Amino acid sequence: MFLIRKLLLLLFLLGSMTSCGFALRGSDVINARFDTLQLSLAQPNSEFSRLLRRSLEVSDVSTEIVSGTEEEILASSLPTLAVGDEQVSARPVTVNPRARAAQYEMRLSITIALGQSNRILIEPETLFVDRTYFEDIENIAGNREEVEIIAAEMRRELVNQVMRRLEAAES
Repeated sequence: MFLIRKLLLLLFLLGSMTSCGFALRGSDVINARFDTLQLSLAQPNSEFSRLLRRSLEVSDVSTEIVSGTEEEILASSLPTLAVGDEQVSARPVTVNPRARAAQYEMRLSITIALGQSNRILIEPETLFVDRTYFEDIENIAGNREEVEIIAAEMRRELVNQVMRRLEAAES
């Protein structure tokens, strides 16, 4: 009897999780509304640019890297995504008893805009991701590794924001 109640409770919980739209993060591919997209990247060889191109490739969007003046890029008949420089900033949030920073807030931001045939599909906007992390003054090497891991996670989240903006863009 107890086993049957447990099983029914488990089935009920599983049914309620699927009916609310729950999905594991990163398990679904965000589809951009475009088949072809030109990319105007301020930093074409950066890790963010590589992640963005890979994410667009997974979404079956063919990409082409372009360069030129803003007018030339906007006049293109193909939709063109302009991605500005990746900006990273860190600031101390808390201080330890020795008057040294104990906790930092790191912000990663980029500016994007989307245009096609002299129409602006996405106005220039800055997307950003914030993270807070603790700094252990006893383990400087570990702190650097942690910051690198956090920055990589932030870049992936920023790419997801760009993909969601592309999905929501009106063509």
